[in-house]
Amino acid sequence: MSESADGDGSQGGPSDDPSAEHDDGDAAVSGVPIESTVPPTRRQPSALPEAAAPAVAAGDPVDFPDDSRLARWVRSADRVLGHVEQAALFALLGAVVLTAAAAALSERVLGVPLGRWWFDIVRGGTFSVAMLGAVFATHQRRHLAMDLVSRRLAPRSRLGLRIVLALFTMFVAALLVRSGLHQLDTVGEEGGDHLISTHSIVTFMPVGAVLIIAHTLIHMVIDIDYVVRRKHPPERARSGH
Repeated sequence: MSESADGDGSQGGPSDDPSAEHDDGDAAVSGVPIESTVPPTRRQPSALPEAAAPAVAAGDPVDFPDDSRLARWVRSADRVLGHVEQAALFALLGAVVLTAAAAALSERVLGVPLGRWWFDIVRGGTFSVAMLGAVFATHQRRHLAMDLVSRRLAPRSRLGLRIVLALFTMFVAALLVRSGLHQLDTVGEEGGDHLISTHSIVTFMPVGAVLIIAHTLIHMVIDIDYVVRRKHPPERARSGH
């Protein structure tokens, strides 16, 4: 029996905590204080994954860092025109669907026919949606592509193929413009009262073809600009232009 080291007269005895004895033994053997054996707290990485970072929409200027001033300007014009076409496309599609549904419900459920005006909206709207859909597909560069061939080509060769396809697309669209203008000269007037005349419906053919030529020409100007400056444009994302 021995007195405690503080000299208070109390008798020290064996500790009741076996883990304390084990820790004391380890410290005595290693000669290193217990505090120094505990590793420092590691800073945890941010809980926000990289995938949660704000995504950049395809077609934004940051996606095309090698754009020249000309390419950036015509790309912006193409984007604005595409937004207008997309809004018109959704508006026409909604008008066609709502008008056809209202006419069907009115005649089948209520037994009240709406006349023939709804047929003019559905007919003219369907043709307009088809033409605007082709225009918007050209804006997205999905109207005519040869991915099976372009994947096997070098970047500069792919640019050359895109320019050739653009020339071919504009040639076909020019034929469509000529055909649409001929249809406007030869179309006859329908009998009866019509909300939308046949002449107005056919007008969408040359107008749509002209818009296809405009988008294709813009894309070709950008590609030629990259060829002249010996730059490789970034691969187009499938989500959009």
